[in-house]
Amino acid sequence: MRGQAQLMEYVLLGFFLILIIVLITFFLTGWQISTTRSEQRRLIHAKAEFLLRAFTNSPYINKNTYKEGSMLEDSKLTSITCEDLEKLYGTGWFAEVESLEFDNECNDMDYPLCGKWSYCKKDGNAEIFEIPVNIYRKTTSEIDIGFLRVGLYKQGG
Repeated sequence: MRGQAQLMEYVLLGFFLILIIVLITFFLTGWQISTTRSEQRRLIHAKAEFLLRAFTNSPYINKNTYKEGSMLEDSKLTSITCEDLEKLYGTGWFAEVESLEFDNECNDMDYPLCGKWSYCKKDGNAEIFEIPVNIYRKTTSEIDIGFLRVGLYKQGG
């Protein structure tokens, strides 16, 4: 009897040790997953911030004489293409500039009576960031208020 009791103690002790090891493994796996997600969010925010700064300070789309950025020129916005921007910033993102004055899509035929420019926009799940910008209307020398939206497409979506 005494031998069986000691054997049961060892079996229970082994069971609890395995249970503790399994619980620690689940805890560490969950912690690693949450750390990875947190790092992924940080990288998404860093890339979005980079794209927003790059667009607002880019000489390709900003008014030449305006040195502080965030003064996007409508004629430059109309002439630049997605392919031009992908050469500079890579893929996996889109950008939109939208004026509060006009809401129709800009192209060569509608310019300058338009107020929305889209670059590299595709169907898909994206995380969107936006900031207010000024839009310089070259033909009238007026300034409109608008928004610059940058979206980063999510992997697998």
